[in-house]
Amino acid sequence: MRKITLLIFCGIILGLVLSLGAAEMIERTSGKEFCASCHSMESVALAYEEDVHGGMNKNGFSAKCADCHLPHDNVFHYVTAKAYTGVKDVLGEFFWADSFDWVGNLKHREAFTYTSGCVKCHDLSVIRYEIPKAYLAHKDFLSGKEPSCVKCHEHVGHKNIKDFLVK
Repeated sequence: MRKITLLIFCGIILGLVLSLGAAEMIERTSGKEFCASCHSMESVALAYEEDVHGGMNKNGFSAKCADCHLPHDNVFHYVTAKAYTGVKDVLGEFFWADSFDWVGNLKHREAFTYTSGCVKCHDLSVIRYEIPKAYLAHKDFLSGKEPSCVKCHEHVGHKNIKDFLVK
């Protein structure tokens, strides 16, 4: 009985250490410092720094790359998307980053920017008839007809990104 208790205790400690280590790794690899460490992301990072989401706002708030580029609907989806994206980005850095069409890829922004990240910070449920301009602009989103924020907000997160990508 004593061995079983010790084994269970060791299993719990090991599980906690592994869980906390994984959470720390996920956190440390979610921001600009990590993401922009690859040369192919330098232009993207510069455009991000010029945007309100990159800190150019009155509060100095900066969103992390993962806040927008990973799904926030559930933890499993977040972690699996992070793993997939991480492997794809590392392979891309070595094999196709120099030939990648960054400007052309902007047409596919809905595939790598998640609305669940937008609504994590921006509570659109408060938009009512009291602010007609905001309500009309977001009517299709609020009704579910247009589920993507980046469909209309093309350059959100990276101010004048095309200027940075062309250089």
